[in-house]
Amino acid sequence: MELLYPIIPILLSILGLAVAVEWVSWQRQRYESRRRSPLSAKLLRSSGSSKRAEFDELAVDRDAWLFLAALGPLIVFSVHVAQSYLVGTPESLVRIGLSVVAGLVMLVVAISKLHTLAKRRWQLRCGMEAELAMGRELDQLMRSGAVVFHDVPAEHFNIDHVVITQGGLYAVETKGRTKPKTDRGKEGVTVVYDGKVLTFPDWVEREPIEQARRQAKWLAKWLTSAVGEKVEVKPVVALPGWYVERKARNDVNVISGMEAPILLKGTPGLTLADSLVRRIAHQMEQRCRDVEPVFYRKGRRDKL
Repeated sequence: MELLYPIIPILLSILGLAVAVEWVSWQRQRYESRRRSPLSAKLLRSSGSSKRAEFDELAVDRDAWLFLAALGPLIVFSVHVAQSYLVGTPESLVRIGLSVVAGLVMLVVAISKLHTLAKRRWQLRCGMEAELAMGRELDQLMRSGAVVFHDVPAEHFNIDHVVITQGGLYAVETKGRTKPKTDRGKEGVTVVYDGKVLTFPDWVEREPIEQARRQAKWLAKWLTSAVGEKVEVKPVVALPGWYVERKARNDVNVISGMEAPILLKGTPGLTLADSLVRRIAHQMEQRCRDVEPVFYRKGRRDKL
């Protein structure tokens, strides 16, 4: 029995956490057993849905590492005290040193993980807000007859926005990029696009151009197969909050957040038939209507 004394603090901590989680889960199930969702169909995806899902998942990981950072050293100390006063293990510099090192290692590992998670969550938040901002601008185009879908699921990736107009079909890749704090006027918030790369005030990027091109190619291939008619998709990179200076033309268009109405101009010489627009919109809706109401999913059993 004495051998169990050192782990009693750990067992008590785990038991307390388990009881709290199960109690909250039981209370929630009690409430949901008496109510049902008014929504009977899946919802369309919204701007930034994928990033929001990852953001929420990282919040769970963050809480776990916060728990370790807060209670890990305390549990090590409790085990040390239990060994000393309940089991009667004599104190020594070696034992004290091992306990201190174990507590510090747990703390350092937890802090390191929290730093990584915080950085990733900050990046996701920046990208998510950019997608939300761009999504709202694109939604305004629906007043002029455009059809807009967000966060379109593809093969192991997602397309931030798809805009369907009679003048063309666009796959929009939105990038959230922070601005330098130095006061350089308009020059400090301007991106130069030369048809190949994006030149920001302090760095250069090529990947967003290639990414937008790949996504448009995939969408065109999938829609051509889905509607039984050749479909062309124009790739677009959107940079909300930045000014865009275009010095050359290319197959990939780069726009700022406020330049969304440019897409209404369409592609010169191209006009999509109403029937084709409806078929494309139908296929897009079938692909994007996959969001279940969060709090009333059938068979769902959340822990907190």
